[in-house]
Amino acid sequence: MKKNTSLFWIELVLFVVLIATILTVSTDIFTHSFIHVFLGISLCAGALLHLSLHWNWIKNASQRYDRLSEPARSNVWLDMGLFCTYILCGSIGLSARAVLFSFHHHIFLGIVHVCLAVLVLVLQAIHISRHWKWITAMAHKITDFPTSVLRRR
Repeated sequence: MKKNTSLFWIELVLFVVLIATILTVSTDIFTHSFIHVFLGISLCAGALLHLSLHWNWIKNASQRYDRLSEPARSNVWLDMGLFCTYILCGSIGLSARAVLFSFHHHIFLGIVHVCLAVLVLVLQAIHISRHWKWITAMAHKITDFPTSVLRRR
């Protein structure tokens, strides 16, 4: 399988895991089933996987940052912010679930986790919109799904 095809499927799975993580929030709160927690850990692991698969781009962009176009520079900052927000959100979410803290710390960490989760969703939406052309091209290449249906107007 070619690298772009592998990236497409991995990123599609990560998107599905993100949606599942969002949908399991209330289930986890009311049943303490930890499904949301396990999905969140999977997302953080997926962020690390995504980072490792794009390591050549990261290395090249950092080595020639001053020669990058403005859109590429903003992508560097967006990607760095998205990765850091994912890791912070996951770490604080795990901390909020830990029984090591008092009730007040648990509530505070939960609020910070939710705020970071909203920021993750905003940054993820921007990230997807910036890569929409690649997403539609890969979807067409892999599935023969007409790209005209997926194009932004």
